[in-house]
Amino acid sequence: MSFTPKFLLYSSDGITLVYTFPIVQMTNAPQSVKRNVIVEGIRGKGCIIIDGGETSWDLHIRGIFKADNYTDITTLIDALETAVPVQTKFVLKIERSISTVYQYNVIRTESIEYPESLRTDSQTYEVVFRVNAW
Repeated sequence: MSFTPKFLLYSSDGITLVYTFPIVQMTNAPQSVKRNVIVEGIRGKGCIIIDGGETSWDLHIRGIFKADNYTDITTLIDALETAVPVQTKFVLKIERSISTVYQYNVIRTESIEYPESLRTDSQTYEVVFRVNAW
């Protein structure tokens, strides 16, 4: 039995499932967002590393809608646009394996892109979220 990673978008409570991203082909998650401060003295060897906080960054999800015709693809696009409005707080959970789940607090701040397709049987989509924005 094989495992298929899932990209699940929940409301800000982290419980109510809002949307499941279909056929995700590219993402830049996970990223280490911890930033460290390195302090070096001028009279000694070595340094002190101070653990820093987490910064915000853009998380990209690129996938494909598959359908039989233009109308069905347009319906899938409308469902995505309706489920994931701009400036709304969400919790994105990425199930990478049976035992590994990444979770991010995200907000969509940009338009959803639909590049390179005639929408006859498939349509590429790309959603960009800002992580740690709330």
